[in-house]
Amino acid sequence: MRGYTVFVLVASFLMFFPARSGSAQTTEFDKVKVRFNRSEKDRRLVDKDVRLIFDDATRKLIVESKEKPLEVDYDEIQRVIFERTTHARGGALGSIVGGLAGAAIAGKRVTDYWCLLMLNEPDGTERRYLLEINEDGAAAVIEKMQSILEESVLVVEHDEKGKDVDKDALAEVKSKHKMKADKKNHPLPELKPDKALVVVVCPALAARHAGKGDQIKLHANDKVVAVNKQGTYSFVHLDPGEYQLVSQVGNANGFRITLEAGKEYYFLQNMFKGFMKSNTSLTRHSKELVMYELSGAYYADWERKN
Repeated sequence: MRGYTVFVLVASFLMFFPARSGSAQTTEFDKVKVRFNRSEKDRRLVDKDVRLIFDDATRKLIVESKEKPLEVDYDEIQRVIFERTTHARGGALGSIVGGLAGAAIAGKRVTDYWCLLMLNEPDGTERRYLLEINEDGAAAVIEKMQSILEESVLVVEHDEKGKDVDKDALAEVKSKHKMKADKKNHPLPELKPDKALVVVVCPALAARHAGKGDQIKLHANDKVVAVNKQGTYSFVHLDPGEYQLVSQVGNANGFRITLEAGKEYYFLQNMFKGFMKSNTSLTRHSKELVMYELSGAYYADWERKN
């Protein structure tokens, strides 16, 4: 697969993160969240704590959840994609604690794994279900999934690694833009044969932040080509060629990449606590994961100020 490496975590690593067995035939994991759209009318994504259970006796995967339960036969799981992510903690805990302590909790950087399940429905359609696995337990969950589904499980890591760059060297670092979150229209990106499609989503740290906060620019060489806020998405068609793609707000973070005509590229602008403004990192991910995030984001309607 071009642009990223698929790898298997070594089994010896698992001794440090053993799964918790409910019986000889069930394996249970906590420190897991489910990520889903709040409702049919409210597309924003929310996270809720769940318990993940593998019942080998009945060959079922079970997610115990008040809001988004799941029970499927192993044979109904078509494919599973794991992707590593680093982001601010976000969520409700910081708000519950409040004050400086709450801000410190919300701003803490955490690393975990997204686990995207692609499920076969009886009518032949596909349903997607997204879990967030704590890094400490991810290796054991991956090993369990691989033991059941074998080559249908992919652990994906892209070659592009975002690094901080000198934002003052960006040609349009001081450019000004108008931007609002379009909560009505939700256009979807489409490929063009002579252009490279770039899709970028900025996940909200919590649903209540969607469409709010600092503007996050995406620079392609010397030009700003997209502007987001938390919980919004943008897409742009670029001429093929070599680019420095950089996400910029309080800091600037990005990498060089060659974009090809007729190809599609999917990115996340992750948000972190900064001094005066938020900080950001740019990471490349699979189409499946980014489009899941896009399903819960508002379209970024932006334009350059004169």
